[in-house]
Amino acid sequence: MASIAALTGFLSFLLGYLVVRGDIASRVRQSFLLMSVFLGIWSVIAVFALWTSDLDTFRPLFLIGSLFQLLHFGAFLHFALAVTERAPRRYGLVYLIYLPCVVSAALFWLHNDYVSDFALIDRTWHLNHQYGSAAFFSMVVVWLACYVTSAVVYFKRAAASATVRVRRVFRVLGASVVILMVITFTEVVIVPLLFRVPSQGSVLLFKLLWLLCFGYLVDRFHFLTAPPRLEEIALVAFPGYVVVVVDNRRTVHCVNEEASLLFEAPSESFRGVALDDLFEGGTRLCEMIDVRREAGAPSVSVVLDARNNGASNGLLDIKASALRDSAGDHIGYVFVGLQAFGTQRSELIAGITPREAEIIEKILAGHTNAAIAEQLFISERTVKTHITHIFNKLDVENRIQLYGLLKDNHFISSHSADRHLIRIPGEFRDGRRSPPRE
Repeated sequence: MASIAALTGFLSFLLGYLVVRGDIASRVRQSFLLMSVFLGIWSVIAVFALWTSDLDTFRPLFLIGSLFQLLHFGAFLHFALAVTERAPRRYGLVYLIYLPCVVSAALFWLHNDYVSDFALIDRTWHLNHQYGSAAFFSMVVVWLACYVTSAVVYFKRAAASATVRVRRVFRVLGASVVILMVITFTEVVIVPLLFRVPSQGSVLLFKLLWLLCFGYLVDRFHFLTAPPRLEEIALVAFPGYVVVVVDNRRTVHCVNEEASLLFEAPSESFRGVALDDLFEGGTRLCEMIDVRREAGAPSVSVVLDARNNGASNGLLDIKASALRDSAGDHIGYVFVGLQAFGTQRSELIAGITPREAEIIEKILAGHTNAAIAEQLFISERTVKTHITHIFNKLDVENRIQLYGLLKDNHFISSHSADRHLIRIPGEFRDGRRSPPRE
């Protein structure tokens, strides 16, 4: 058992280093480091305790090891709450988790009866648990509270995950905690009670197996060792630009400081807000990106009206793109934009049909009549007819005047994208905003 304790300590410290070296400022990684350090210290103390045959030496080592064992229980829950984003908003409150652990450890020191009944078997000390003692009861309560809560939050996080990869990681974590609880309770409580034998002290062996499971997640899915999340990178990668990250439910996940200034509200207040409350036609843009994502061209640019609480905050020249994680799974959308100063005369193009809008977009992209006909699967004569109607409706004589008119009225985005829109399809018909689809 001493070799198992030593291996558990080594693997615990190693995983703690591998996880925290990527971003030591991350609270999630800090909580994992705490969990690893407490488990590592507990394991090291266990190595010395298992090597000694002197009870007077073993007993204080056992008591000190119990303190770090209980602190590890608290850190186990601390990490679960941090990695599933269920920690209190006032993050300092999460450290109250350790208070019951310290109280339980104090009971070990105050109730010497619990640590007085040891049996030396094969040169290793085994504890005959005093199941009626306050120390044992408090430890079981702390252990169950920490582990059951951890399993619950892991499974809830898996159920709420948008990607298969994240769902699988948290399901594995939840299942591993349940298995760890079952085998530990069986070894520590059920077997000694049924067969009248002392506990074999295999808890660290079970911890070693759990660490191997966690190591698999780190190796297979780069769990906690991957670069910062792409949405976090997006918030700082475009200085001076308004950045809004949207989840797959078409609600706002986070915004940067420039967006907060534009919409005149704290960045935290936007989380969970419907996208259409910020950008008129934003949901329709996401639908277009989904279609284009399957074709391998998932970005669209357009000039939109930015809104907050129904009031206009001005025009925003944006590029909307699909957002993927490091594994390539689609996790949402990112809107990057610059404020456009001026007004957009929506009535100017209110009479333009969806097909004419498509042709205008092709003209602005520099395509010839023949290329437009080929791309839209219509005849070149039909394209010429559409262009004549467009020129008559907008009172222009050529493509240069068309570009100048749309540019002056802020219908043309300055962003490079797979598709440039002069308006969002379906948003305006005959000068009126079309009703939302059922």
